[in-house]
Amino acid sequence: MKKVSLIVPVYNSEKYIGKCLDSILNQTYTNLEILVINDGSKDNSQEVINNYKEKYPDKIVAIEQSNKGVAITRNESIKRANGDYIMFVDNDDFLDKDYIEIFVKAIEDGEYDVVLGGYRRPNEAGKIIKTLSLQDEEWSKFMIMAPWAKIYKKQYLIDNNIEFLSVNLGEDIYFNLKAMLVSKKIKIIPYTGYNWFFNTSSVSNTTQKNITQLQVYELLDSCYEMVSKEGLLEENYEIIKTHFTRYIVWLISFSTKKLSYKVISEEYDKIFKWLEEKFPDYKTNKMISYKKPVGELFTIRFLTKTFLIAHNLHLGKLLTYIYSKI
Repeated sequence: MKKVSLIVPVYNSEKYIGKCLDSILNQTYTNLEILVINDGSKDNSQEVINNYKEKYPDKIVAIEQSNKGVAITRNESIKRANGDYIMFVDNDDFLDKDYIEIFVKAIEDGEYDVVLGGYRRPNEAGKIIKTLSLQDEEWSKFMIMAPWAKIYKKQYLIDNNIEFLSVNLGEDIYFNLKAMLVSKKIKIIPYTGYNWFFNTSSVSNTTQKNITQLQVYELLDSCYEMVSKEGLLEENYEIIKTHFTRYIVWLISFSTKKLSYKVISEEYDKIFKWLEEKFPDYKTNKMISYKKPVGELFTIRFLTKTFLIAHNLHLGKLLTYIYSKI
C-alpha cells in the first residue's frame, strides 16, 4: 500500500480545521501522511493542530511558520512530503470517507500521473448548493484549476518542476495548466468526493478584489511564458487559447465590481489587448460556442459566448459596467 501525503495549508481556520482533519483521519485508506502547515494564523489554529498532533503523532506532521502564502507553502510541502502520491485539501473543506481510496485505485489502475474528479459545495447549513461531476472529455482537465479533487504522482511533479506561482491571483492556475499539459497519462473519473465548503466568511467568498489590485499580468505573462518555453503552446494552441479567453472573460466580469466606467474601460482595453497580442485569432475561436467546449457547464458556455458576442459588437464594456452594478 503506497503512502499518500495530504498537504493542508492552514490560515485562521480554528473553526473548521478540526472537521477537515477528522475527514482525513477517518478515511478507508490508511497509509497517510498529513502535512498541516500553519501559515502565520492569528487565531487559535495552532492550538487545534497541536491537539491533533498529540493524538495522531504517526499521521500528522505539524509545521508552524510565519506567513508565506499558500503558493510557497504548497511548493515547500511537495518537496517535504514522503508519500508516493500528493493530494491537497483546503483547511475548511472535508472529504468523503472513501475519497483517498478511490483516487489511489484510479491512479494505480493505469499508472497515471494525475487523476481528476469533481466536487460538491455544501454551505454552512449543510445544504448542497452545487455538484460538479466531470465528463471524460479533454476540456474537463481545465474546468477545476484548484489543486484539490485530484491526486498527483509526486515524482511527476518533482521531475517536471510543477510549482505554484506566488501571486495574489490564480497561483493554482499556473500549477495545473502545466500539470495538465505535460503528461498524456491523465485520468478523469466521475466521482465527487471532495466537499468544497461554501464559507461565507472566507477569503474566496468575500468580495473579490478589483482588477487594479490583482497581479493579473504577472499571472498571465508567467503562464504564457511557461507554456511557450516548455514547448506546450504549439501542440495545445486551441485549448490554451480557449483557457486564456475564458479566464479573461471571467476576470473582467467578476473583478470589476463597483468600479467606475472609466476604470472599467481602461482595464478592459488593457486585458483584451494582451489577449489579442498573444492570440490574434481569439475572436473566431471555434471551441467557444453554446455547445462547446464539450464537457463544460452550459451556464459557463452561455455566459462566455454571450460576452464574446457583445465584445465583437463593441458592447463588451457596457455589458461589463452594467454587470458590475449587480
